[in-house]
Amino acid sequence: MKKITDGELFSPEEFSGILEVERRKIIKAKKERRITSRTFSYLFENRETVLNQMNEMILIENIHDDKEKRHILDTYNELIPDDLEFSVSMFIEISDEKKLLQEMPRLSGIENNVYLVFGDHEVKGAPEEGRSTDTLESTLQYLRFKFDGKTAEQFKKAKNAFIVTRHPIYKESAEITETLLPQLKSEL
Repeated sequence: MKKITDGELFSPEEFSGILEVERRKIIKAKKERRITSRTFSYLFENRETVLNQMNEMILIENIHDDKEKRHILDTYNELIPDDLEFSVSMFIEISDEKKLLQEMPRLSGIENNVYLVFGDHEVKGAPEEGRSTDTLESTLQYLRFKFDGKTAEQFKKAKNAFIVTRHPIYKESAEITETLLPQLKSEL
């Protein structure tokens, strides 16, 4: 997917004028691109989701400085998948704060144990470099599922696909929906 350029960004004032319309659009888009298991949700990122995040950040931080906008472009463009890959934001969905604090140490290493499984094939998720630590410190992890040509062709032929966690404590799966799967096949 093509990276986002500064000409696609809105000023805080421009974005605040269209915020409600944009929020409705992005809520719908993210709903279609998100799958969930018992403990996790996974958002398959694309240009639309990333551009919205950039514009939201510019609005929230009231950014007008070109250097700061460049930093946002550089940072968030990393979420846009390259050829033959998916970029996925993985969210830990434990809403009870007390339980979340108890579970965070037990979730350590979860980002290294996530797989995209389809047919007899699987692709291991690669966590964002420099983000993994001995202690899980964030409820948001960024993963890349990188394919070679042969595996990409197998994915395109798959009738169903799942994201699976194979953590010693958290073994879960989430099926990619029948509406999302064709979209992902076309994006690969």
